[in-house]
Amino acid sequence: MSFKIGNLSGKGLIIAVGACILAVGAAGFYSYTKISDQLNAELIGNNSGTLSADAGTENKSQNTPVNAEQTDIAKSEETTTAPVTKAEEQTESAAVTAEAEEEPAEETNNVPQAMVRPLNGEVLNGFSDGELVKSRTLNVWRTHDGVDIAGAQDEKVKSMTSGTVTQVYDDQMWGACVVIDHGNGLEGYYCGLNKEDIPVAEGQAVSAGTVIGSVGNTAESEIGEDSHLHFAVKKNGDWIDPVALISGEGS
Repeated sequence: MSFKIGNLSGKGLIIAVGACILAVGAAGFYSYTKISDQLNAELIGNNSGTLSADAGTENKSQNTPVNAEQTDIAKSEETTTAPVTKAEEQTESAAVTAEAEEEPAEETNNVPQAMVRPLNGEVLNGFSDGELVKSRTLNVWRTHDGVDIAGAQDEKVKSMTSGTVTQVYDDQMWGACVVIDHGNGLEGYYCGLNKEDIPVAEGQAVSAGTVIGSVGNTAESEIGEDSHLHFAVKKNGDWIDPVALISGEGS
């Protein structure tokens, strides 16, 4: 009897232990399942929110028009130039004019514009260049500081080049004379002219070829020569050969 009871008690203990194990296992499985479901729910909820936010951003980006104004970009400051007023334009123009007036003007008389022969005749007596030659009229030896260009009485005499008449006078030896400042240090002496036919006056501007008188017979120092014009030229105060100028060989 005692053996049976002990034997039954052993079975009951095993059953009880087994039941406890099953209960503990069921409780553990239930807890695990519940916790797993809660974690999955939380993860799904978070991912759903993130996906929704990303989807919203993507939709917003796709729905935004290309030429939409970007309000979140800082605009650079616009620089504008103040309009120039009429007064400022006039002031600037006046300044430019003043600068132009301050620049030295080119001297137009420095270089003769053209060279022409006072007469078209041949040269009867040439330039002696300081050497003594015998005068047919005076029968003495003296320098001949110009050239004698053949010309008929009253034939028109022309200015060698442009310039200003500086003297119109009557010389005892050279007769009626006209002196012209041709610029560039050149002075032309036109002598033996007809006293009654001198159309220019002192201070008058002339051009190349301007008629300044006519051939006369007033030069007492050369009255024994054939009819001619005594033409002489000084450069910077010294006599030079006029033929070199009127032939284009010098200046």
